[in-house]
Amino acid sequence: MGQIPEEVVQTFGGHLSLAQVHAALAYYYANQAEIDTDLEAEDRETEVLERQHRR
Repeated sequence: MGQIPEEVVQTFGGHLSLAQVHAALAYYYANQAEIDTDLEAEDRETEVLERQHRR
């Protein structure tokens, strides 16, 4: 979303520490291809469900 880690901490109102945000980013970058593939699949599934419920 374009936020720096400190902004993420502020956005989530103290539910996350700066260390947790950095750990999550490190995990994402270490597993980026797999995570991006999973997110794309979820987006496709969401679109299908939204289309089904519009009918």
